[in-house]
Amino acid sequence: MRAKRSTINWLMAITLAASATVTNAADEKTIELAKKEGRVSFYTSMGADESKMVADAFQAKYPGIKVEITRLGSEKLLQRILNEKRAGSHLVDAVTNSGMEIQMLGRAKMLARHITPEFSSFLPESRDATWGWADMYSNIRLVAYNTQMVPKDKIPHRYEDLLEPMWKGQIGFPEGQFSWFATMLKVMGEANGRKFFQGLARQNLNYRNSQNLVTQFVSAGEFSLGFVYDTQVLRFKKRGAPIDIAPLPFITQNIHPLALSAQAPHSNAAKVYIDYVLSKEGQTFIKNMGRVTSRSDIPRDDFAKAKIIFDDPTIVDRLDGVMDDYKKYFQ
Repeated sequence: MRAKRSTINWLMAITLAASATVTNAADEKTIELAKKEGRVSFYTSMGADESKMVADAFQAKYPGIKVEITRLGSEKLLQRILNEKRAGSHLVDAVTNSGMEIQMLGRAKMLARHITPEFSSFLPESRDATWGWADMYSNIRLVAYNTQMVPKDKIPHRYEDLLEPMWKGQIGFPEGQFSWFATMLKVMGEANGRKFFQGLARQNLNYRNSQNLVTQFVSAGEFSLGFVYDTQVLRFKKRGAPIDIAPLPFITQNIHPLALSAQAPHSNAAKVYIDYVLSKEGQTFIKNMGRVTSRSDIPRDDFAKAKIIFDDPTIVDRLDGVMDDYKKYFQ
């Protein structure tokens, strides 16, 4: 958390001195210039295998443009970009990260405004007109349960069900869930939200550093329940793991916007890459990999009937307060 606080302070400082960069959507001339640049440096928190699949699909369509991938976890990726900025290096062309981290970069004027031609096809909560970014893919936050350990009549149907005494010491929880915390508090209301968090904090949560680890432990029967991401549950289920999703009244969506770097060394190639990935063709490809997308013209299938609440990336503007509040309940 100290690292995140120093990051916020540094971002606030450079924001005062920075100026916005504006670019236009890609056209035939941009594509020709992109081919001359020959490559795009893509920084991402998406899984390595998936990132390569997207890059390969793009390169099949634009064989003259090579995608060079730098893959790190969300916070490490943000730190990498900030460290390069401090050093005066301009290496990143296009970046996708969770909404909060992308919002940080935007606030610091480290993004260029690029409006993809199909910007309006994205759900309003998944796009930003200031910088032109739109959601490349999303993680849906769920509560999963081990089907061999949780009786059918005890499957949680409300978040408050997680506060039952039988779940004490049986819930896996990933660290640093600031966006989720702020979103839940907003949806549940101040009084009900704080009552829920107080109860959840008393459940002796099993903290792990990622949703993936929580999913593994739930699948293995180490925990009965856990806060996880949709894609991980689906992957484990396909392998035959005894894990399923609790039918809660609403779930939250953590977007991962795709944006153009303000000082992209290959800005034309980056725009062509962004336009492809956010096109219906690119988003359908990503959906077929098992990811949730945010285009209004692509069905959500498994989550079509679910009430989904988008995280609000603007919590960055009050992140110090959110983090202090969060620490009252969680590690």
